[in-house]
Amino acid sequence: MCAAVVGSLSIACGIATSASAAEPRLMAALGNTVLTMTDIGPKHTQVAVNDKPVFDDKESDQLSFVGAYSMKDRWIALFQSDTGAKDCPTRFRILEVGGPQPTVSYPFGSCSDAAQVTIDNDTLTVSMPQPGGGADAAWTYRNGRIGRSK
Repeated sequence: MCAAVVGSLSIACGIATSASAAEPRLMAALGNTVLTMTDIGPKHTQVAVNDKPVFDDKESDQLSFVGAYSMKDRWIALFQSDTGAKDCPTRFRILEVGGPQPTVSYPFGSCSDAAQVTIDNDTLTVSMPQPGGGADAAWTYRNGRIGRSK
């Protein structure tokens, strides 16, 4: 079991065992909102905000919490899904909390797990290498939408 407090973000995590399969693997306080990740079964992880499910990942071998980022009056959580696929082993999703309802992005990424996050005012950018080299690829999240920016 682990726990950490960074600014106004509190994180607790652990590994669920078969006896406690319904116990959250991760709990994070994002301001006044509590985010949980619970392993429901094989290839099934549920993400909930204040005990209300907002996303069920039933495709990934493993869903991981990458980090949480404060942007003005809301929080952005970044998740990494390890798909197990040889052609594209990793994808990302963004969960925004703080608005009227939590918003989950569609999967994005260049299939690399080497993501770097930058924030500029109300814009979050996730950059990562492209397969085969070349310039990095980037996706920008702004106003509830994710789009490829380079």
